[in-house]
Amino acid sequence: MRRYIYSIYDHEIPVYDFDVVIVGSGVAGLYCALHLDSSLNCAVVTKANIDESNSYLAQGGIAAVISSDDKYDLHIEDTLKAGAGLCNVDAVNVLVRESTENIQTLIKMAIPFDLNPEGELQITKEGGHGMRRIVHCGGDATGRETTKQLGKLALTKENLHFFFGTYLVDIITDTSSAQGVIIFAGDDYRLLRSRNIVIATGGIGQVYRYTTNPVGAVGDGMAAAARAGAVMRDMEFVQFHPTTLFSRNYSKRLFLISEAVRGEGGILRNSRGDAFMQGKHPMADLAPRDIVTREMIAELNRIHEENIYLDVSMMSEEFFSKRFPTIFGECRDRGINVPSEWIPVRPAQHYMMGGIATDLNGMTNIDGLYSAGESAHTGIHGGNRLASNSILECLVFGRRCAYHINNNFRPLKSKKASYEFNEMPSGIVYDTNFYEKIKAEIKSVMNSYANAERTVSGLAKAKNILDNIFSTVEQSPMTLAYEFEVFNMLSVARMIVNGAVARKDSVGAHYIIDK
Repeated sequence: MRRYIYSIYDHEIPVYDFDVVIVGSGVAGLYCALHLDSSLNCAVVTKANIDESNSYLAQGGIAAVISSDDKYDLHIEDTLKAGAGLCNVDAVNVLVRESTENIQTLIKMAIPFDLNPEGELQITKEGGHGMRRIVHCGGDATGRETTKQLGKLALTKENLHFFFGTYLVDIITDTSSAQGVIIFAGDDYRLLRSRNIVIATGGIGQVYRYTTNPVGAVGDGMAAAARAGAVMRDMEFVQFHPTTLFSRNYSKRLFLISEAVRGEGGILRNSRGDAFMQGKHPMADLAPRDIVTREMIAELNRIHEENIYLDVSMMSEEFFSKRFPTIFGECRDRGINVPSEWIPVRPAQHYMMGGIATDLNGMTNIDGLYSAGESAHTGIHGGNRLASNSILECLVFGRRCAYHINNNFRPLKSKKASYEFNEMPSGIVYDTNFYEKIKAEIKSVMNSYANAERTVSGLAKAKNILDNIFSTVEQSPMTLAYEFEVFNMLSVARMIVNGAVARKDSVGAHYIIDK
């Protein structure tokens, strides 16, 4: 893989010095920024806005031990079971045992959690959880409300400087440590120099044709970290959510029907009304996501139809509209008269369990380079993420990154006003239409061969196609954000497929249907 994605030759770009650089403005990035020492000058780089992240779109809630009936050991057990035996037990212990205090911190930050009539936190249950332990905001708008409030707080902090509409190009390193990031906005390159960098860029959903992720989720932070020499781990573990709202009209982002709907009693049925998850798993409709997804695919293949249905008729309209106002509004807008009418659903890509390998403080193998949230691999999720552990991971490890930086701050060693680059790939210059075609082909390959069910021959075919594309464009000069994006998508897709080819046995979300 080429070391740098940018194509600049004999060109000086301006340098800006910061104590810390955070790339990403979802929950992990914002929460990390808010826990940095206020004396540290921090740049927060985001290619979109605060309302365009996986965090913002998260519906279900945040898993935490809240009820007196619940225990840390029970949450740990559920997480390990969902992870198919591949979780890092130490990381899971940290996640769960720090859950309660982080929820208390969010309450102090005025996150508007839903309360019961007694004024206590309202908690619900989701797939894979043996207890009710999911706290939520706005019914089914936890991500939106949490991200909005964290963003509002972050924008008031004098030590935090936001670079909106700005694309991460590359991570600069010396022989063994982080030195800064190259960013690109419009037609302007800049070097943000820092020896403390946090990658919190979220997921990779747009590598697939059908995903719940926003259009910016292409894995650019992961790809940049890999180019810089960061260890990547378990990239083959891609989670597919069982219930996205089915539509025959293609959408760049599919609308999620939260697992919490099944937690409140929703039942998956085929067009004949059969509750086909009964008898397939002890938890039936609340089985771990990989199991429910595969059973849905099997049922769709058996009945030769395009979608399954989610029966929510056991809930009253008053309850459903208040508990799931976002879902209620979206369904009604599409002419689905919930809760009396069943919701048409089918699986789609949702979450990445693999990523940039980190320790319990978010540190990578590169000194000064951290990662938190979906872009990181802490080992918490193993082969399959437990519902609503994702925002919790952002909180716990985003804060841990901040605390580790506070206590182990790495100051800049030298200062200069500009930085000179002398790298220029010598390949063919391709136009936008060429990259459009590559993007479509990546999505098609991943949808066909690296989906929720995989075959040995299909993965081999995917590897061959992606490797051929890579050999075509690897040495091509790139100067536009769109070109960077497609190359990053290609890099991530290859990491997923290469990981899937290397892992011979089916486990968790990596499911091989032939041998």
